[in-house]
Amino acid sequence: MPPDPFAAPLALVCSVPLECERLRAALRDSREVRIGRKPAWTGRLDGAEVVLVPGGMGKTNAAHALTALLETRPVRGVIGFGIGGAYPGSGLAVGSLALATAAIYGDEGVQAPGGWMSTEGIGIPLWTAGESRVFNQFALNAARVERAAASLEDAGFDVRTGPFVTVSACSGTAALGEEMAERVPGALCEGMEGAALAHVAAIYEVPLLELRAVSNLVEDRDLSRWRIREAAEAAQEAVRVLVAAWD
Repeated sequence: MPPDPFAAPLALVCSVPLECERLRAALRDSREVRIGRKPAWTGRLDGAEVVLVPGGMGKTNAAHALTALLETRPVRGVIGFGIGGAYPGSGLAVGSLALATAAIYGDEGVQAPGGWMSTEGIGIPLWTAGESRVFNQFALNAARVERAAASLEDAGFDVRTGPFVTVSACSGTAALGEEMAERVPGALCEGMEGAALAHVAAIYEVPLLELRAVSNLVEDRDLSRWRIREAAEAAQEAVRVLVAAWD
């Protein structure tokens, strides 16, 4: 018999439980497991085997959760998802969806007298594979991103593709948001986990997509304008489309 394409699950990795509560409720034959001493769930989502991991906020939590997962079980791909803040000029509005073409560390490097320098500026790669040296930017497979965007559009979602920035401290002022966006021309949005997930996925040679729904614009912080729950729900609905369309 040919191998079952659904034998290995897709890993669905977010930050906090709010970002995955609807997906967890939709799982069939759900079973709680421990991934790196953190709670996670296995089951079938719309017929596809998945493992759902709210790994925690920030780069360390994201890298730890995905590493622990990949060291203990095979997966056929990773979808990192959640909410994010959209940069000025991105064309994104609150509630919009975005897919990453690259996951970029926005503040790994050196703050020097002449300005910020990436790890490429100081000559230290974050990952080396053969002759390839990767600095702040982890490019995602363009064909996979294009197919994912087409699937979302076919499902009625408005989605943009472009670079995402991963930061340690979210931009809570318009000035900082403009500065971060200038570091990465064309950057759509920022989050706190994506580049760490892409980094680990590159080490383990596992395909990855990163999806964000916009909860707020990157401006002077005003929580009254944020739509966290609505964005989290939009991201989860989009994840179901991506799971169904995964190769």
